[in-house]
Amino acid sequence: MNIDMNIIVDYSLRIGISIIVLILTKFFSKITYKSMMKITEKTGRSIAYKNTSKVLINIFYYTLGGFIILSLLFKDFMPFLTGLGISGVIVAFAIQEPLSNFICGILLMFSKTIKEGDAIEVNDISGSVDQIDLNHTVIKTFDGKLVRIPNKTMWNSSITNYWPSNIRRSEINLGVSYNTDLTKFLGLINEYLKTSHLIYQDNEHKPFIWFSGFNDSSIDFSIKFWLKKDDYFEGTKKIATEIFELLKLNNIEIPFTQIDINIKRG
Repeated sequence: MNIDMNIIVDYSLRIGISIIVLILTKFFSKITYKSMMKITEKTGRSIAYKNTSKVLINIFYYTLGGFIILSLLFKDFMPFLTGLGISGVIVAFAIQEPLSNFICGILLMFSKTIKEGDAIEVNDISGSVDQIDLNHTVIKTFDGKLVRIPNKTMWNSSITNYWPSNIRRSEINLGVSYNTDLTKFLGLINEYLKTSHLIYQDNEHKPFIWFSGFNDSSIDFSIKFWLKKDDYFEGTKKIATEIFELLKLNNIEIPFTQIDINIKRG
């Protein structure tokens, strides 16, 4: 069996150059991403899609590198691409759904509908946005699961953003006894809301007390107030504790549910 040494040398060189192209592709992909991060840090700006940007940069460089490698390994690769004909139409139909997801992913980013780290709910799935990749939005649920939702579904669905700004309203519902001096109770709560250092207040965000109704065993109110993101969960808990202690100190009862039974003797 005769083996043409020229062919062996030729393909060895092609394979060797292809490996170098692959290494350079990985290198330039990392350098581009790191450079972009350094530039944004120096300018004082933040990138809302760090993970997504990394994915897109990798896609660009590896796609470019892949075409270069294929053109190196196969001499007739470019003429083959230009002569796809009817096969190209078939391929176009095959990639219709992935292409829709890709375009919807771009729209999600440009419209800033969601950003990495946003706490959202979509189609009864709650969690934080981990990244938007080529076809899917990856959501990390609050119990640690990773859920991949097609970008097209994300774009066409109603999305609830739990933190559209740095503040959010919280509330505490409570009921007081029918024997309570309501003027005293409301005065205590209003004074507490004005002086609490945890509660965020400005001209458009003020705490208030909402009358809920007359219940069987209590007069019910809802205390509504605004908290900063970092204080939201611990702050709500601390405010509830402080209000409970304030009412206890002033002998204002939070009643248990009770039923009065009157027995008539015949």
